[in-house]
Amino acid sequence: MARYLFLTWDGAGNQPPAIGIAQALRERGHDVMFAGYGSQRSLITARGFRFALLERSAALYRQAHSKDVFALKMEAVWASTRHLDEVPELIDRETCDVLVIDCLMFGALAAAETASVPVAVLVHSAPGALVPPGGQFDAALLGPVNRVRLMAGRPPLARIWDAWTRFPAFCTSIPELDPLAMRLPPAFQFIGPIVEHVAPSGWRAPWPAGDTRPLVLVSFSTGPYWDQASRIRRTLEALAARACRVLVTTGSTEVAHLSVPANAVLVSHVPHAEIMPHVAVTVTHAGHGTVAASLANGVPMVCLPNPAADQPALAARVQALGAGLALDGERATAAEIGAAVHHVLADKSCAAAARRLADAIAAAPGVAAVVHRLEQLERQQSQSCRANAGAE
Repeated sequence: MARYLFLTWDGAGNQPPAIGIAQALRERGHDVMFAGYGSQRSLITARGFRFALLERSAALYRQAHSKDVFALKMEAVWASTRHLDEVPELIDRETCDVLVIDCLMFGALAAAETASVPVAVLVHSAPGALVPPGGQFDAALLGPVNRVRLMAGRPPLARIWDAWTRFPAFCTSIPELDPLAMRLPPAFQFIGPIVEHVAPSGWRAPWPAGDTRPLVLVSFSTGPYWDQASRIRRTLEALAARACRVLVTTGSTEVAHLSVPANAVLVSHVPHAEIMPHVAVTVTHAGHGTVAASLANGVPMVCLPNPAADQPALAARVQALGAGLALDGERATAAEIGAAVHHVLADKSCAAAARRLADAIAAAPGVAAVVHRLEQLERQQSQSCRANAGAE
């Protein structure tokens, strides 16, 4: 049995693949724990994993009222100087054999370059969508990250994703979804989407079994950084008079004030695995998790991306691949959303393109490949330690 430690943060799409890999490692008999921020504790412990708080970085969240979200994430997560001390201390305290770090925790990655244990990077979206060189996020991160690296005594980065090339890097996407797949470092490995295993929710569709109207899933961001109420309102208005069933998963969005048409039902959450096999089209913010879940089931999409992170690029990629349409998520009118849903439902080529991508996802190496590589890292470390001990 080996001891694996996952270092993560409270984004939306980055936690499920980490949990899915951790579950697979646990099924193999390994000891797995997580370290992160206070808002993650209940999620992680509910899955049966031990959780350690990054106390000094997490303390910054208690100052959230005085900072904008982006600045807070930069200081506490993405380019945290506190990680330079916290990560080595965590490794020593928890005596882990392998450390797995989320790709956007660049201070932690800088500290890990001189770690005493093997380190792997988990990239939770398509890199060319998330941090393309010269893109908005890359430009915003590069200066702060290089300042942290200077403090750690590490060389500066020319591109933000160069921080990943020091370690084995696993991407829970497929190259078809990455607009820059051909420009990625050669050692970078696409393993395909990974999801956590969850117990059946017990949810039952409210419509009669014989209702043949197509089911439209409306699923926007579950993260705490975006207000999705406008997208939900416009989509409900767009679909109110159409011959379809509409299921809206609201997450933490406040929806008490919304007018819900007769063909729609609002729920806080339904696991993708339970609903996607029945869905004809997904209306989504184009976060990687929802895009991957839709495509894995051959479901085309209408994308209303939030104007940041990987969402605009993934939405554009979905349209370029023929698996749906991308609209301006901030400005698309109800009429435009309704017309897009009608087009995707009527144009069978969209569903055919989504099914081709489902085949690509099914053929990806998957979680077994990650587990095999992580176990290999632990074995190599153990052999090295034994060889060094024998030479003394």
